Amino acid sequence: MELRQFRHVLALADSASFRKASEALGISQPALTKSLFQVERDVGHRLFDRHGQTISPTVFGAIVIDTARRLLDTEEAMFRAVGQAAALDGGVLAVGAGAYAADIWIGRVSGRLLERHPRLRMSIHVAPWEDLPDLLLRGRIDLFVASIEEIRRRKEFRIIEFPEQHGVWVCRAGHPLASQASPSREDLRRYVMISPQLPPRIQRWLVAEERRSQVVRRHVNTASVTMIKAMVRQSDAVTLIHPDEVRLELERGDFVPLEFGAPPLAYYTGLVWLADRSLSPAGLAFARELFAEVGVDAETSLRGTSIQNKVRP
Repeated sequence: MELRQFRHVLALADSASFRKASEALGISQPALTKSLFQVERDVGHRLFDRHGQTISPTVFGAIVIDTARRLLDTEEAMFRAVGQAAALDGGVLAVGAGAYAADIWIGRVSGRLLERHPRLRMSIHVAPWEDLPDLLLRGRIDLFVASIEEIRRRKEFRIIEFPEQHGVWVCRAGHPLASQASPSREDLRRYVMISPQLPPRIQRWLVAEERRSQVVRRHVNTASVTMIKAMVRQSDAVTLIHPDEVRLELERGDFVPLEFGAPPLAYYTGLVWLADRSLSPAGLAFARELFAEVGVDAETSLRGTSIQNKVRP
C-alpha cells in the first residue's frame, strides 16, 4: 500500500462520503472507488459499509484508518523535522578541532553561528590532530579543523586547505635564550619544549643531528594552549605556537620571540569531512563562517557540496 492510498482512506473516513472525499482530494469518484477497492483487496476485508450516499468504517476499516493516521502523522513530523534542520532550527553538528584551531578560530566561529541560529545543537571535540581523522571515520564528529599535513593524500577525506599559518618560537621574558640574538638549535635542545603533538616535518627539524649531540631534547605533549602558556610563563620551557595565541603576551613583553635561523615552520591547516558524504545545512553554515574567519573563498571551496533542497509536491 502507498501513502497516497492511506490518504484516500482517511478522506473517506473524515467525510463519510465518496463525493465529498473525491472533491477534497481533487480526484474523480471512479478513481477514488478504484483506489479503495485496491486497498480492500490488499487487506482482504471490506473497509466501509455503504448507507445510501454515506459510508461508515467496518471493524477492519477502523484498524486501517487508525494506522493511516499514525503513518501520515509520522510523515508530517518527518517533513517538519527536515524543514527545521534545513533552517538550522533543529540541526545537530559535531565539530572536531585541534588545540590551536580551537583556541584561534572555533570559539569565534561557533559563537557567530549560534547567534544566528540559537536552536542549533553543537558539540565541539578538542583533540590532538592525529586523533581527529579516526573520530571522523567512526562517525563521532561531522567534520574537523586541524593540521592536514599527514592526510592530504587520503582519498576518503575532502579537505579545504587554509592559507599557510606560520608558528613562532617563544619563551618567557628573562629566559636565558631571550638575551641571545640568534640562539642555535643546540641551545634550544637544552630546554623543555611544550606543545601539542608536532607534525613530523617539524619533529624532523628538531631532531636533526640529535644523535651526534650530547643533549637530549625533552618534550611535554599537551593539547591545552592555556597550560602551554602557563608553563612557559613559570619555567624555562619554550614553545612553538601560533602567533595569535600569544599576541597579547608579546605585546606586553611577558613573552619573547626567538629566532633560531630555522626554515619557516608552518602549520598546514584545513577543514576536513568525509569525501563520500554531503555536508548538512549546519555543516555548510559552519564552513561558511569558518572560511570568512580564515580568508577562504567559501562559495568556490564549497562548490558541489551544497544540499539541493527538494520541494514537497
